[in-house]
Amino acid sequence: MTKQRLPGLEFLRAACALIVLLNHAWGEGVGMPAFFPVTAIASYSIEAVMGFFVLSGCVISMQDYPDAGAYMRARLVRLLPIYYSTLILALAGMAICGVPYQPSQLAGNVFFLQTQDWSLFEPLRFFIPSWSLSYELYYYVAFVAILALPRLLLPLLAASIVAGVCLYSVPRPAPPAFWLLHVSAFFGMWLAGVLITRLWRRGHGLSIDTGAFLLMIGLCLSHIPFSHPAKFDYFRLACFSACFACFVWALLSQVQRPAGDDTKSLLNLDLVARGIVAAVTLALLWHFSHSMPSNKWILSVGVLAFTLAPASLARQAGRVARPAMPVMLYVAGLSYALYLVHYPLVQTFNDLAFLPPVPNFVVVVALSFALAHLLDYRLQPWVRARFRNHRPAAASSSSSSMRT
Repeated sequence: MTKQRLPGLEFLRAACALIVLLNHAWGEGVGMPAFFPVTAIASYSIEAVMGFFVLSGCVISMQDYPDAGAYMRARLVRLLPIYYSTLILALAGMAICGVPYQPSQLAGNVFFLQTQDWSLFEPLRFFIPSWSLSYELYYYVAFVAILALPRLLLPLLAASIVAGVCLYSVPRPAPPAFWLLHVSAFFGMWLAGVLITRLWRRGHGLSIDTGAFLLMIGLCLSHIPFSHPAKFDYFRLACFSACFACFVWALLSQVQRPAGDDTKSLLNLDLVARGIVAAVTLALLWHFSHSMPSNKWILSVGVLAFTLAPASLARQAGRVARPAMPVMLYVAGLSYALYLVHYPLVQTFNDLAFLPPVPNFVVVVALSFALAHLLDYRLQPWVRARFRNHRPAAASSSSSSMRT
């Protein structure tokens, strides 16, 4: 398997982790002041989770696994140690704060069943972000079929889209059928990362201008839900994920070419095409979105700006992001642990309430980074090394894997 870190993708991974952290530590922090720039960024937390799905499918499909067994071992070694460590932290926080839970909840969180029936296996109150990790594990298992039969990618993607449409058109079935339908629908967002990687490997690229424009379109479409609760509306999250995947595809096309394969095509939307897409998007936004008018105006200005001058804006964004790249690469390396570990701390400090709101936020963030560093930069390498030491030499020679 290959081991590599692509700065653009790592920057996106870090940004997604920081948005989720900000949403929970600031947005759910008791008594935190309302500050529009912060709340506006934090409001994209569920979109950030969809970004994680896209990046996960992309990065995993970029690697060359010798067989399905090596793939699953690498995924489980990556997923389980940090997951169960933070589960223990969540249980400790709940014990300190006297928060009760049902045995079925604990079993659901231990065995990744928390998304199958929220009334029975509901995620523990201090471990809510674990829902996405259960999805992730299901997608890891499903990807084995794609490894064995690559032609399954498009049929599975089509089936996922059909499942998403069924969320609107079929009467809600009883659990776990409804949650299996939900997991199947969101699988397409993970598969979007696999698809753009496959296109890239075959020499098909996307210009950074078009990728940046489509990302702005995705941010706009994410404000157009067609179901309740709007947070998990399939249409808006699927549109955002597709546009986010296009931006990832554009970054891949910019920073690295697939080995031994020249670029066959580079997709680039011209001004007319961008104008049509922008017009349709803005019409949908102003007609169907329930966002505040101020938010609509900000998004509309952003869409128009990226329609008229995407290249200039993409270059400016690159210049602004460049000085932060070393820090963001560090954050990307601990993003998985940070995603899980901050939430037990947020809820524990909220319940104990022994600090004023802003100092409480600072302490929670500092502790989150410290524990995430220990888990992702200390525990994880140690577990991986122990795992390699207990495997046959022939198998261990190809056991390295990229962080996801």
